[in-house]
Amino acid sequence: MRAGSLRWKVTFLKPVITINDYGTEKQSWEEAFTTKADVKFDSGDRIVENQELVFTNIVTFIVRFYHQIDEMMRIQWQGKTYRILSINPELLPYNQKIIKTELVNE
Repeated sequence: MRAGSLRWKVTFLKPVITINDYGTEKQSWEEAFTTKADVKFDSGDRIVENQELVFTNIVTFIVRFYHQIDEMMRIQWQGKTYRILSINPELLPYNQKIIKTELVNE
């Protein structure tokens, strides 16, 4: 891994479930940590789903190997939120994690 290629600041969000007085669960997101990453745009598409125009972007983030990341987290970068699809750890010889994500349309 080349440390100089980690030039974008990204924020990892973890899910937090709260229960109100009536027993209803609500999921919210809180900041887990912020780190530097390399970001690569893989693909994008424009589709019509349920009579609504949806833009899908697949973006790959590369971070250092030691970060504790799971598939339930989300990534926030440049004002957009991305859902983690897969995490590919490459311990030897690169010491990095390759995270494939898609844009969250909310």
